[in-house]
Amino acid sequence: MSGPSCLDLWLAQACGAREPKQLAARLREAQAAALRRTLRYALERSAFYARRLAQCDLNLRGPEDLPCLPFTQPSDLRNWRDFLCVSQGEVRRMVTLQTSGTTGSPKRLAFTDRDLARTRDFFRAGMSQLVEPGQRLAVLLPGAERPDGVADLLRQALAALGVAVAVPPPAGAHSGADQAPDRHIWGDADHLRRWLRDFAPHCLVAAPAQLALLLRVFPEQGPPGLRGVLSSADRLDPGLARRVRHAWGCALLDHYGLTETAFGCAVECAAHDGYHLRELDVLAEIVDAASGAPLPPGEAGEVVITTLDREAMPLIRYRTGDVAALLPGPCACGSPLRRIGPVLGRLERVGSGGTAQMRLAHPAKGAQARIAARAAIEGAV
Repeated sequence: MSGPSCLDLWLAQACGAREPKQLAARLREAQAAALRRTLRYALERSAFYARRLAQCDLNLRGPEDLPCLPFTQPSDLRNWRDFLCVSQGEVRRMVTLQTSGTTGSPKRLAFTDRDLARTRDFFRAGMSQLVEPGQRLAVLLPGAERPDGVADLLRQALAALGVAVAVPPPAGAHSGADQAPDRHIWGDADHLRRWLRDFAPHCLVAAPAQLALLLRVFPEQGPPGLRGVLSSADRLDPGLARRVRHAWGCALLDHYGLTETAFGCAVECAAHDGYHLRELDVLAEIVDAASGAPLPPGEAGEVVITTLDREAMPLIRYRTGDVAALLPGPCACGSPLRRIGPVLGRLERVGSGGTAQMRLAHPAKGAQARIAARAAIEGAV
């Protein structure tokens, strides 16, 4: 067992735990208070939740009482203004996402500066496992260069530590750190190789598909000076993770995030024993996708999230469509934080009208995914 992780220390400070053995109890108390606060806030400020929660008892003891509340569906976010709890002038960033399924109707998410500040704090705590003050971080995720996008949030989060955060410039452009990347950069391996060698990042943030391409560019050793990699934005295949670690000889951690959680949700530690949840910002449940009934730790089902103390658009029991399990017991690192396992696939609505059906679309490879697919994931919702 190692000492407290950076994420543990961050949450301990937030909930007033002065020593590690106090963290679990103080965290439960803080979660319960934040949940009740969030429910009252949503009832008072959101037109959607004013209707949805009007007949509900909101004096919950804690996260264990969440199943008494109704779900929020992705399709509900088509009427995003009904969710908005602040004026549009207080919104710092809006994100439009295309909803999977038959309708393809977009959903919109709004965030205030305070919402994004909590994500910046989480990024600072999580990235401290991989990057140190004064080092350089390259962010390769698609769209990361947008204002208050992932690169911008990381830049803001790590500025106080003196970490230089950069995105690759378009092919043929000057390779300064402030240039915005072009999606065609991935078609120019020589340009990408030159930029990484010039910038010499100590750490990369990249999607799994980008890591697979980078292995072709750097098949035997990583970019010069590289010490750590954070994979994000999609499921990281275990085989790809092993190849990266073996070929590049660097630390590789995986991150599970959703736009609905303001991009950050859970991150691996060096024990690679699941993803530690940012428990004062996001509550995670696992439910049977057919019946909606809660499932115990270790059983795979649909991930349902509740965002805590969110200003712009709190989400209560939001069905993400991701299939995963909460892991039983503590992490091998000794942290008491709850962990979520790897995403095994994604649920997709099929059919129209009446009762919608759910099926496992884009399943992960391997026996574990096949077991999850055979479980009662398909059924009426």
